[in-house]
Amino acid sequence: MKISVVIPTWNRRALIGAAVDSALAQAGPGLEVEVLVIDDGSTDDTVAWLAQRYAGRPLRVLRNARTKGPAGARNTGFLAAQGDLVALLDSDDVYLPGHLSAAAAAFAAHRPLGVLFGRAQYECEGRPVDYMGPNFERKLARAPLSFEDDGLLVFGADYFSHLLDHGCYFNLSTVVMRRDAALELMCEELRIAEDYEFWVRLARSRTFGCLEVAQIRYCLHGGNVSFESALQAAENAPMLLRAYRHMLAYPGLAAADVARIHRNMAEVLFDWGYRCRQHRRWLEAAGRHLQSLRHGRRGANLLALVKLPLFALLPAKGPKQI
Repeated sequence: MKISVVIPTWNRRALIGAAVDSALAQAGPGLEVEVLVIDDGSTDDTVAWLAQRYAGRPLRVLRNARTKGPAGARNTGFLAAQGDLVALLDSDDVYLPGHLSAAAAAFAAHRPLGVLFGRAQYECEGRPVDYMGPNFERKLARAPLSFEDDGLLVFGADYFSHLLDHGCYFNLSTVVMRRDAALELMCEELRIAEDYEFWVRLARSRTFGCLEVAQIRYCLHGGNVSFESALQAAENAPMLLRAYRHMLAYPGLAAADVARIHRNMAEVLFDWGYRCRQHRRWLEAAGRHLQSLRHGRRGANLLALVKLPLFALLPAKGPKQI
């Protein structure tokens, strides 16, 4: 079996070597690995360095020929992949030993399986940290399990609705999928939540599974904090809303799933309004709560709108005294 590992990168020369080495080390008897590094316009000599260091190895460096950004870069890799399976890896993450062989075994044993993810081991400055673990475990426990087999969980058809309810809670670098799934391509209009929209779309027609053992090492640093914990999360709200609009356009959606998407849009807009209120942008806050009201959270939005004039009358809080 052959697996193509797709690694998008931009100015990560100091980090990408560990990622590539961890992918090439996955090859073994019966498992061929090719690494596709898609450069998105690096200016730190990443391309030349890779060409020199990995000369003669099964690694190809491609220039991103599509829309700039993570979705366009990954799509360039998907279209060039020659493997039976396509695996994802970010340039600052590292595969743990045996990841791809475990994935290949799972796909060989379960033909309906289309997309596979796993647990991640999170570290900060070399020390283990409990970053996304509780969130992952809580949401995984609610997934609609079809069956369990020797460290592999396989989910039922309701996994699509589960993702709408719980969002994207697994790490992209743990994902391995069949090549035909990868060729569905990510939505290049999205710069935030492009992976979430992709998984939701694939879950409509493909079976998802989870390897129970940790598959990657994810090193936390300032450049990889997720949008959920970003200080300026409201800046990402428009793109997340665009992702939900894409989902609303899926053909044949059940009424319950349409309601789930509208509920999610209401949550995003409500949070956006709350953040505007914190920054005393009263008119913008009112507008966001009115938009949220159209999608749901009627009581909470009406209460927020009533309170806005009261908050506006309060003096702005100064810096905390130490």
